[in-house]
Amino acid sequence: MLGALLIAGGPGEWRAALLEDGVPVELFIERGDQSEAGSIHLGRVRRLLPALGAMLVDIGGDGPAFLPAREVLPRGRRIDEGERVIVQIRREAQGGKAARLTTGLVLRGRLVELRLGRLGIRGGETLSQAERAKLSGIAGEDAAGLRLLQPEPIDTLIADAMGLNQRWRDILDRAARLSPPARLDPPRSFAAALTGALPGAPSRILVDDPGIVPELRAVFPDTMMQYKPEAEWPLELDAVFDRALAGTVALAGGGSIHIEATRAAVLIDVDSGIPETGSPECTGLAVNLAAVDAIAGQIRLRNLGGGIVIDFVGLEDRRLRERVRDALARALKPDPARPQILGWTRLGHFELVRPRRGRPLAEALLEPRSGGPLVKTAVTVAHGALRALRREARAQPGCRWHLSCNPDVAAALAGGAAAGLRALEERFGREITIEADPSLDRVRFQIAGTGHRS
Repeated sequence: MLGALLIAGGPGEWRAALLEDGVPVELFIERGDQSEAGSIHLGRVRRLLPALGAMLVDIGGDGPAFLPAREVLPRGRRIDEGERVIVQIRREAQGGKAARLTTGLVLRGRLVELRLGRLGIRGGETLSQAERAKLSGIAGEDAAGLRLLQPEPIDTLIADAMGLNQRWRDILDRAARLSPPARLDPPRSFAAALTGALPGAPSRILVDDPGIVPELRAVFPDTMMQYKPEAEWPLELDAVFDRALAGTVALAGGGSIHIEATRAAVLIDVDSGIPETGSPECTGLAVNLAAVDAIAGQIRLRNLGGGIVIDFVGLEDRRLRERVRDALARALKPDPARPQILGWTRLGHFELVRPRRGRPLAEALLEPRSGGPLVKTAVTVAHGALRALRREARAQPGCRWHLSCNPDVAAALAGGAAAGLRALEERFGREITIEADPSLDRVRFQIAGTGHRS
């Protein structure tokens, strides 16, 4: 089971931090604007791409998703253009690339995974032959296999597997009644998106809004939940997110790492700073060893994926380079995404690959600016303004509220962040006045409250 999950349920946007030993290790942002990895859809094949061994499938959204032929199960199954197909998102759309699909669906329960199109039982080495036969019979009803997530009594495993079978039948029933494109499972919600993003169930959940507890209970029925205002949390969530979006991270004892995501790969540069003492080899080794923990933590915290190239401080001695490699392997071991270490290149860089699943944190919150660094999107600033407005309203209930912001942010409040604005207005019971002020920079906004409810 995972550590504690902190959830700030803002209007139109949930932000969450997963903690291990009190330290944030993963961050999540959910706005209901994207189909998350693990969600199941009824799509229609729009185009076959024989040269790529794939097809394009319409599952809704801005563009078609990508279904490789090798992800069509059972092997050899033929799918034609125009055909309806039930698919699951393996990797979210990100970096201008389409979402990646599979027909080999996986339904995850508390103890068991039902794996459609993959026969057999995995992870059941401790079961007797009779127990395995019972589970195989349940899975075989739907031409599926099972993967056991943790050892439990056989009756408990069977109950979980039967629940997943019923869920699969419900999905088939919805697919028979709907026309593509349609979302089949789970129902769209912030809580459902979080379950798809998390590698497992958290040990406990801390929320800043008691109103979101029922939605969370539906997807985390066995997790202890507690309400506590964000001001009383053990960390400041805004600061945690800002640090995870920064291009440079300082290292304890001096030096820093610089992180830049490109279309081809994530580039990480280790800078030793200006040490005053020590030999170049000793200084380089010390900085590199200090950097590996920071690098491993930032990769997971920012949800960086794909090829990752690290430019460590140069080391001529092969034994010292191997010490850095071993230290990085240990630091990456807790990552549930299981990054694969490739090793040193001839240019002296270090390469690894981390599976892509959800979009990186920066892609959800930032956008490129011509001739400059990444900046917060207008939608990101709009949600930040709504959070600030909610805090002001808690301190001064009954006011009429006026928000002045950059025209881009005002447009976002009428577009991508409109649902959050409506939710806040419903909570206040009155309209919030939005004024577009060209004199304000994008990240700046002004809140004014007047009068009181009579």
